[in-house]
Amino acid sequence: MQVNRVSVRQGLQWIGEGLRLVRRSLGPLSMLTLAYLFALMLLTLIPVIGPAAPLILVQVLSMGLMEAVRMADRGESPPLSTLFAGFRRYGTTTRNRLIGLGLINAAATLVALAAAASVDDGSLIRIATGSMDPSELQSLDSTLLWASLIFAALYMPAQMALWFAPMFAAWHGLGIAQSLFYSFFTVWRNRGAFTAFMLGWFAMAFIASLVLQAIKWLAPNTPVLLSIVLTPLSLILMTALYASYWPSYRDSVGTSEA
Repeated sequence: MQVNRVSVRQGLQWIGEGLRLVRRSLGPLSMLTLAYLFALMLLTLIPVIGPAAPLILVQVLSMGLMEAVRMADRGESPPLSTLFAGFRRYGTTTRNRLIGLGLINAAATLVALAAAASVDDGSLIRIATGSMDPSELQSLDSTLLWASLIFAALYMPAQMALWFAPMFAAWHGLGIAQSLFYSFFTVWRNRGAFTAFMLGWFAMAFIASLVLQAIKWLAPNTPVLLSIVLTPLSLILMTALYASYWPSYRDSVGTSEA
């Protein structure tokens, strides 16, 4: 395994690669993305641990998505069952490591949310869990912004450590601590490219919102038309976002061991 240094502009190229992969395998990848999101939603229904279940198992499921995108990049058509590769393809030890990474993700998220709650009295938590009444959103003040900044500052190091950790655990056979360390080191070494990657996706989301606003302005009172545009656009962008994670790994780490 070798960690590569990539240029800043490659962060934007990863977005283009994600869109290219979606164009090549739109059907399989979009269906896998839908199944992934649906699985995370179903996990919230588990009694007692429901809200934490997606945070714990997201690493296992995301490994299946990465396997599917890698197959698409090779010109193969990934079956829907690829989503569950993290549970069965790499062995019991790796599966347990992926779940361990999920537990760390859940703990980091809860710590960051708890710290944010000290500023906004739990508003950010209620938004994240969908328990806030829509009417309350209108009354939120600048404390929510501060809470969001606190959450981002505390969770960002964990996100860096978890970014490539599932791939290191599954494809390179590293333990949990090693996977977290090498993931953080890889992202930090290429922080310029990842900053460009993040800003590029923010720009894509902003452009998409402008398109929707233009439709609302040109054709007001047409919720059906808005839904016809919004649903496939959201799915394509979400699929491209997940697909673009693969080239970030491929260029930053290489694929000789994968």
